[in-house]
Amino acid sequence: MEFLNKKIEIIAFLLLFTVNISAQVDNSQIFASSYRYESSGDYEKAINELNKVNGYDYYKSLRLGWLYYLSKDYETSKKHYLQAVKLEPQAVEALLGLCYPLEAQKNSDELEMVYKQILTLDKMNSKVNYALGNIYYYRKDFHQAELYFDKVQHMYPFDYYSTLMSGWTKYFLGKKNEAKRLFSNVLIISPADQSAKDGLNLLK
Repeated sequence: MEFLNKKIEIIAFLLLFTVNISAQVDNSQIFASSYRYESSGDYEKAINELNKVNGYDYYKSLRLGWLYYLSKDYETSKKHYLQAVKLEPQAVEALLGLCYPLEAQKNSDELEMVYKQILTLDKMNSKVNYALGNIYYYRKDFHQAELYFDKVQHMYPFDYYSTLMSGWTKYFLGKKNEAKRLFSNVLIISPADQSAKDGLNLLK
């Protein structure tokens, strides 16, 4: 009798294992189909494929956020990215994904909060530091902009965008020597850059 019970337990375990493997294979096939529809520009079908997956795990939520963003349904995109953030609070990629619909909506206040949340997890993220610098620059808060552009400059001195924006930030802060150096560096990176030439002309 004991042998029979053991045998039943083993069979039940094997059946459960088989079902789990089958579910994983099905999910991978669903995602593969969703990718194919996305590549052809049919975002609605790509979304419908994902909805065949039961529940909302991190991977489904993240991908739905992206697909709804591509569909220009920014509110639904945000909802799914926020779900992904809730499921994996330490995932920088989910927070970066959330930035896409916020950027599309030009929601700088929410973007600022999300960027700062990312920096608590990844303080040296160059994309986010640059983006925060831009937010403060266009608010004319040049002291704050300088902090973020300087951080990117220290990491990537040969980066065109941060060098140029840092140059203009220094210019508006009255730091003429630093601005001149940065505009000159821009012309090393991009010799025909008109914005850097304009900056140097203003400093003559």
